[in-house]
Formats: sequence, C-alpha cells, structure tokens
Amino acid sequence: MRILVTGAGGFLGTNIVLNCLQKGWKVRAFTLDGSNVKYIQHTDVEIYYGDVADVEAVRKAMSGVDAVIHCAGDTSFWKRLFERQRRTNVEGVRNVMQIAMELKIKKVVHTSTVDALGYNPDGLADENWHLYNYSGWGYNYADTKKEGQDIALSYAKKGLDVVIINPGSMIGPYDHTLQFGRLFMDIRDHKVPAIPPGGAPWAHVNEVAKAHITALEKGRAGELYICGGINATYKTVFSAIADSIGVKPPRFIMPPWMTIAYGYIAEFIANFTNEKPSLNPGQARYMSVFPKYDSSKAEKELGFVSLPIKTMIEDARDWYIQNGFL
Repeated sequence: MRILVTGAGGFLGTNIVLNCLQKGWKVRAFTLDGSNVKYIQHTDVEIYYGDVADVEAVRKAMSGVDAVIHCAGDTSFWKRLFERQRRTNVEGVRNVMQIAMELKIKKVVHTSTVDALGYNPDGLADENWHLYNYSGWGYNYADTKKEGQDIALSYAKKGLDVVIINPGSMIGPYDHTLQFGRLFMDIRDHKVPAIPPGGAPWAHVNEVAKAHITALEKGRAGELYICGGINATYKTVFSAIADSIGVKPPRFIMPPWMTIAYGYIAEFIANFTNEKPSLNPGQARYMSVFPKYDSSKAEKELGFVSLPIKTMIEDARDWYIQNGFL
C-alpha cells in the first residue's frame, strides 16, 4: 500500500512515517520546502515538497496513492501568522478532502486536536461533546482546527471515507522541531519563572502515531477518536520534566489573570522585536483552564494506550540527549 503523509517533516508526521514503514508500506512524504527530513529518509519514502494550501501541489502529491494521513497543521500562536494558519488549517483541509474525493482515494485519516471539541468545565469530554467554548478567546489554533475538522466531516457526509483523530498535547521522540524540547531546555536553564494555572491531556506521540495507522485500517468512516492520554496539570508535567533532568522545578503557579496579562504584554512587545511572543492572550486563556478528555473509544477501537507522564517525558528526554538537543 502507498500512503501519502502530509506534514511528514513535523513532530507527529515523522512518527507516523516511521510507523508506516514498520508496516511495510511505501510512503510519499509531503512537507514544506526547507523542512528537516533527515529522520524520514528511507528507500521506501518519496519526499514531495509543497504547501497543502497549494491545490496543484496537493493534487500532484496525492496522485497514485491508496490512502492519505493528513497531519499537516500550523500550531502558531503569533497574531501575525494567523492568516497563514488559516490557510493551512482550514483551506489546506478543504484541498486535501476535495482532491481525495476527485481521485477516489480509498481512505483519509485527518489529524485534528482535542481543542477542536471545546472542553467540559465540569468533567470529561468525549467525542459526543459539541459545545465549542473557545470562541472569542483569540485562540486561533483551536478556531481554525475546528473549522478544518468541520470541513473533513462535511466530506464524510458526501461519501468520502474520512476518520478523525483528536490528539492531546504530545510528548516523545523525534521532536526535532522542539515542540516541547524548548520547555525541557528552559526548565534546565531555570528560565521558567512560573507555571501556568491550568492543565491538559498528555499523550505519547508514538501512541498517537500508531492510532493513526490503526485508524487507516479499522477506523469507522465519519467517526472521531480522542487520543488525549493522561489528564494532568501543568504543575505535574513541569515538575516531572524537571525531575527527569535533575533540576528543581518552578514553584510559582501564576493565577489566570496574571497569565492572561502576561500574554498581552508578550504580544505587545513582539510588535517591536518582530520575534514570536512566548505567549499570546488566546493561548494564555487556554492555559488557564484544565480541559479533560475521555480516550476510551480510541483505546477500545484503535488500541491507543495512555502511557504514564513519566514514560513519555523520559522517552522525549532520552531522544533529545541522543540527538544533541539537550
């Protein structure tokens, strides 16, 4: 089987490509020009460069494949990049789904996020939770991923075999883009003066990648599968990272008002430095709550495993050290 993986040069994409190869599949890796592809270079991997917002580039990459895993996404939280984020997370999804339908692709697995569901302030949210309550927060990542997810589901209604994966925050090996690697380094260097007040679901990236593979084989068309993992506070995760590298963890937990105020200040300063802010108001609001998710459906149907926080952090740490990042 020949699989197209979009976003193949990213953190999750790299793990997905490597899992596809373990299945003996041939992979066409689609990634932005300039992406680091050293970890996916293999005789059974064809590398295509392009942008999912470019219709013709997507059509070229998708021609001749049996199935698609669409995990390309823009996680930016700088306001200046919101337009680019919308092109990727919304129009990119539309392009992939439309061309998949035109080319009669057998199956598409779409990577969304738990954020696209909203959150249950009173407990766990599952795939049937439909109150999207991040609207108006300025959390553009979630807003655009929800729009993209809605587009994917609309194509499922048109007859395209689409399965949706909703991961939580991911930690683990092959984080060469340093999604969480920077946090490890900043905690090591005592550059994290305070901890955000909220929490999040935390998943081992390889377990999320394996769930994508199983979804391609067994996932039910039009269904969502939450791969949230362990629901834990930022304090728990920051402390576990500090323990894993033998340093003292940050102690001060910022109250929500202070976290959000810091987001505004960081965004204001970025207007003058022309450098990405460390936080923006939308992300600050998001990090001030504690969304919790139920991953039991993915565990039952896709074999997803919610590994302990300690395991995923140690696996990430070991990879950063072995590859010269930490």
